[in-house]
Amino acid sequence: MSNIDMRKRRNVLKAAGVGMVTALAGCTGGGGSGSGSSGSAGSGTESSSGSTSTSQSGSGSESSGGGTLRFLGFGGNTQKSQMSVFEGWSQETGATVKGTSAGGTTEMISLIKQNPGSFDIVALNDTGMARAQQEGVIEPLNLSKVPNYEKNIKESARSLSFNMNGDETMGLIRENGATGFAYNTEKVDGDLNSWDALLDSKYEGKVSLIDRTIDRLSNSAAAAGLNINEVPDNQSKTDQMFERAEKENQNVFSYWGDGATSIRYLRQENAWICEAWGGRVLALQEEGYDHIEYVIPKEGAMGWADNLAVVKGSESRELAHELLNYTYKRENLLTLSDDMNYTVQVKNPPSEMQQLPDYAPAEDLAFRNWEKVLPKQDVWTQRLDKIKQS
Repeated sequence: MSNIDMRKRRNVLKAAGVGMVTALAGCTGGGGSGSGSSGSAGSGTESSSGSTSTSQSGSGSESSGGGTLRFLGFGGNTQKSQMSVFEGWSQETGATVKGTSAGGTTEMISLIKQNPGSFDIVALNDTGMARAQQEGVIEPLNLSKVPNYEKNIKESARSLSFNMNGDETMGLIRENGATGFAYNTEKVDGDLNSWDALLDSKYEGKVSLIDRTIDRLSNSAAAAGLNINEVPDNQSKTDQMFERAEKENQNVFSYWGDGATSIRYLRQENAWICEAWGGRVLALQEEGYDHIEYVIPKEGAMGWADNLAVVKGSESRELAHELLNYTYKRENLLTLSDDMNYTVQVKNPPSEMQQLPDYAPAEDLAFRNWEKVLPKQDVWTQRLDKIKQS
């Protein structure tokens, strides 16, 4: 990304200011954000569900005494990046990590429930962490066995509510980002920095938005000047949020369910404006599509986080904690950030990370309160579907 682009991105964040914090939702102690009810925001293409990969055992010390762990992830670039870190652990310990990917949160939880004892570690977005706790498929972590987490991850990122159950830590934050929008600078007029761009009649049939209810409505709420955590218990605010979503629907030609589709729409110029994830847009720019710009609108944008957790009933709990501790070495966290194009909430983040499209310290981010929002998902989905069908 050019220096001009970087300055533009920082100016947008500065313009967002409190809006980025308050319009998204909640606070770090009271909610969860996520890349959606299904899927991850990784910067690569999604792999097909059920695909597997293996980090083979290697030579070296055998501090773990060998063994095999089963990892369930999102596929795509995030899975590839995570498995590359696991490979280093395999070479050091002589253990093996077998990876399986799923199409998203719903499929992940279903796989765990239908195949007890088949997985040890799972990557879940914040939506998934809220649902996984609700459905009892993950278990508390023993942080004394993962000292690198406290050593290297900021305190402000270690107590996010979707990763906590009272005083117990259920998940470890891995990477995070935001869902802003990308636009084709060769097709639109001027620099865009507001959700109001979605409403311009010049872009009829050239807008694509995310097809995940809570994610989509979080940004509609932000565009309407609302905090989505205050919407569920307020009919007037609920109506305002849906009125905004209906207006934003008018120029939409398609809703996308996975990040690879959003990038395809941008690459092929089906979409001139497309709700998107910063890491994927950065990867697109690195392919040579410099005319695709990413922005966090001044009204705010939905944040998300991907996390690692231990599956309930794992027969390799000690080994799983060893692998997690290895993953949270600083050098491995920086590798994940570099490979994924997303923020990892390390202490003293390097300047390269701070230049990522949607970088923000955890203390400056706000997260949705899933205790309030998740119960509304079904009824909100029905209402949003009616808007989309119209």
